[in-house]
Amino acid sequence: MKAFLIVLVLLIGTNCLFAQEDTYQTVTARVDDVLYKAIYKSSDRSISILKPNGKTMLHLNSGDCYEEGFSSFKFVDFNGDGYKDLFIEHMSNVAGRCDLLLYDKLKKKFVLIKDFPDYPVPERLKNTNLYYSYHRSGCADSNWDSDLFKIINNKIIKIGNISGLDCGDKEIGVFITKVRGAKEQLIKKYPISEIGKYKNYKWGFIEQYWKRNYRKFI
Repeated sequence: MKAFLIVLVLLIGTNCLFAQEDTYQTVTARVDDVLYKAIYKSSDRSISILKPNGKTMLHLNSGDCYEEGFSSFKFVDFNGDGYKDLFIEHMSNVAGRCDLLLYDKLKKKFVLIKDFPDYPVPERLKNTNLYYSYHRSGCADSNWDSDLFKIINNKIIKIGNISGLDCGDKEIGVFITKVRGAKEQLIKKYPISEIGKYKNYKWGFIEQYWKRNYRKFI
């Protein structure tokens, strides 16, 4: 019996040691003629951006944003300015929640965009400085929202919203709202059946509406 207990303790201890071992994931990109490296460290669920000399430019813990942790990260030119940024996806029960570190070409550093996780599944409108998001708003995704926004001085400015309601005690339909700070102005509404006219249903409606009408919100 004693021998069994000793073996069991040794096995548990060994497993704990293995569980505590760090694993690393690395992506690299040349930005403004400098080769940057982003490293994910499993033990504290952190991402660091390193310069070629190994010096840490920025260190981001998952707890700084959301406790769920990070699921993936990559360098991509998110805002179309010709410089790659770091795009980070979260482990979350909210699909498409992510963080963005834009490269500031004047300061020559990466800057975390405040409140970016509040705008899931972000898409850039081609040839503009505008973006739109999508998130579920209840009733098993029968209610949903898409926000139109821009990024100025590394902050998000919300300028429009599409709200789809197909469940609950409020008026059913698709409601288009212009946003200016705390002020909201309803400018258009459709029957909920409108989204059924699009190949990709509500996602197709959202994409086409913002592409065709974004100028109304500028």
